[in-house]
Amino acid sequence: MIDGSLCQLTREGVHAAFHAPLATAVVEFCRGPHCFYVREHPHGLLPGIPNLYCLDRELRLQWLAEWPLTDDPCAAIADVEGDVLTTVSKQGVRVRIDANTGRLLDRLAADSTAQ
Repeated sequence: MIDGSLCQLTREGVHAAFHAPLATAVVEFCRGPHCFYVREHPHGLLPGIPNLYCLDRELRLQWLAEWPLTDDPCAAIADVEGDVLTTVSKQGVRVRIDANTGRLLDRLAADSTAQ
């Protein structure tokens, strides 16, 4: 990350690929088997636009997450296992997303009770 953007550099330090944030800044990314899962700072995103998305290896947008919590953005990428991306919202809700499509699989309350 350079100045809140994702960058791929060659061995010589030249930009090979670049992804500017959708809003203000990329704060976390996680490498998947053939992609990068990205979490942005939610400030500056239009209402209804999730702060979690997927980029391919060339840093092109593949999907925006189907995020179920309107006023509770993604706060962390917790785990990637198989085809499931597990995240945690700002209020502690665990949200599981299909890692290939961005579709919502389920969400668990902070006390781990299914909703």
